[in-house]
Amino acid sequence: VGEAHGPPPPLTPWVRQVISGVQLIRNPRYNKGMAFTDDERDRMHMRGLLPPAKFSQNMQAKRVMRNVRGLADPVAQHFHLLGLQDRNERLFYRVMIDHAEELMPVMYTPTVGKVCQKFSEVFNRPRGVYVSSHRDRGAIYRILKNWPEKFVKLVVVTDGERVMGLGDLGVQGMGVAVSKTNLYTSMGGVDPADCLPVCIDVGTNNQELLNDPLYIGQKTPRLTGEQYDDFLDEFVAAVKRRFGDRCIIQFEDFSNKNGKRLLERYATQAPTFNDDIHGVAAITLAGIIAALPKTGGTVGDHRYLIAGAGETGTGIGEMIAEHIAQTARITVVEARKKIWFVDSKGLVTRARAEVEEDLALHKLPWAHDGTPDCHTVLEAVRAIKPTALIGVRRHRHSLQKGALAGPEGVGDGIILGKSGGMAGEPPRLFTSEVLEEMGRNAAAPLIFALSRPETISECTAEQAYAATGGRCVFATGCPVHPFTSLADGRTVAPRQSTSAYIFPGFAMGLILADATRVRAPMFIAAAEAVASMVTEQDLAAGAVYPRIAQIREVSARVAARVAGKCYEMGLAKRGAAPNHDRLVAMAKKKMYNPAYRCYM
Repeated sequence: VGEAHGPPPPLTPWVRQVISGVQLIRNPRYNKGMAFTDDERDRMHMRGLLPPAKFSQNMQAKRVMRNVRGLADPVAQHFHLLGLQDRNERLFYRVMIDHAEELMPVMYTPTVGKVCQKFSEVFNRPRGVYVSSHRDRGAIYRILKNWPEKFVKLVVVTDGERVMGLGDLGVQGMGVAVSKTNLYTSMGGVDPADCLPVCIDVGTNNQELLNDPLYIGQKTPRLTGEQYDDFLDEFVAAVKRRFGDRCIIQFEDFSNKNGKRLLERYATQAPTFNDDIHGVAAITLAGIIAALPKTGGTVGDHRYLIAGAGETGTGIGEMIAEHIAQTARITVVEARKKIWFVDSKGLVTRARAEVEEDLALHKLPWAHDGTPDCHTVLEAVRAIKPTALIGVRRHRHSLQKGALAGPEGVGDGIILGKSGGMAGEPPRLFTSEVLEEMGRNAAAPLIFALSRPETISECTAEQAYAATGGRCVFATGCPVHPFTSLADGRTVAPRQSTSAYIFPGFAMGLILADATRVRAPMFIAAAEAVASMVTEQDLAAGAVYPRIAQIREVSARVAARVAGKCYEMGLAKRGAAPNHDRLVAMAKKKMYNPAYRCYM
């Protein structure tokens, strides 16, 4: 990183005053540990406070990774790295950047879900801001002023109601928001000082947490209705007042009933997006686009069946439809006719919409006419004959009964484990019969099993390849190890479908353009940028996403495409739009560089 940027200029380590000695060593933003030179140790009153040896940042990173690899448990590795962040911020991000492929599963999915489940037990140092509906109403602006950074450009806010398939974890969902801000910096290059994780603590309906004496959140049932909306209104207004109208607000882990509704509520007030809806949808679209050399045709030539009709699933459908409409020059309504959904009651149809009073409003655009009643995914696959099958069950109740629970006796046996976790046998929704049927529908069927954690994934890569004779194009929401396909004997190495390819670069693009609002075409542009980074070698290995090791290059290109779309739509700062190559160069130049600075 340092070589690409050249030698960084000297700076004075200001906090509220110039710091030196023990204070400097204990300040994570400015501490360099054993990398302080003799001259710095003399000038900054540190002689004798450190051992005499001196290490480069590269040598320090090697020592960190030796210690991390010496820990067998990913959760222990996660906390070891957070401890490093508390001591030496620049070294932490250097390690995260240089070892992105190895450390992303440790610092993000799937490990962060386990961290959130035990968040109250291991909590030792606050990161970000906590706002309580019980005692902080009317004081949110004052609380945000307590945060030392005045020029925050990105707020990641969660209420912890739907944490990564684990359900309601209350204030413990803050672990995801913190991890997201770390990825915005390490993968997207957003300066850590520009990012702020926030937990809106509105209580929890998780009885186990309410009974836990160590739970660190407010022990009240969840706030709902008008009071909830008023509290969120106050929060958004306080963010705008404190950090400016163009501060980005990313909603994280909000429930199905609130996720899309809040986006629509604030879409005209601030640049907002929800990664669970927009990010997941964009990376799914990116995989579909990247797979076209193998599947043939265009995105609009597929017939899609999506298992999971929550707001994440319908968000995927909507983004696919918008891309089809944009490229085929048809209306979104026409494009939606290529996409079907299965919810817990079966295939979503016009007939159901006419008789079911409780069918959710967000499902109505997908209630197609002229389709038969189907009560299982297998029946729907046989009736619709899709060429692309996408699984995205994000609501825990869908795993216990109904069409999304899998074969009888599997999904019904799944029970909730500690703090919302899952126990029991994995409910493989995409059975061998479903997968074999997909193999008959297309020469190279798309099979995306996106649910996570792995215990609720619709199927494994091995199962998909075996059932389709090795012809499928597969993606999963969970990390997957390379394996040998029994169908043709070749080594297959699918890559995880993760929104981490999207959201870091997306935020950088909004910052680059100083965007005023967020719109769907920006996510389509981001998806196309990710797909453009997938090579023939990637596809030959069974991957429809680029290597995580390339993530900063991917993020720079995503940022450039997003910023360009902001200018195109008139949602950027005034002035002529730079060309794409110029925007890529601007994104790379703006990215946070964790190289140590010289203290003079």
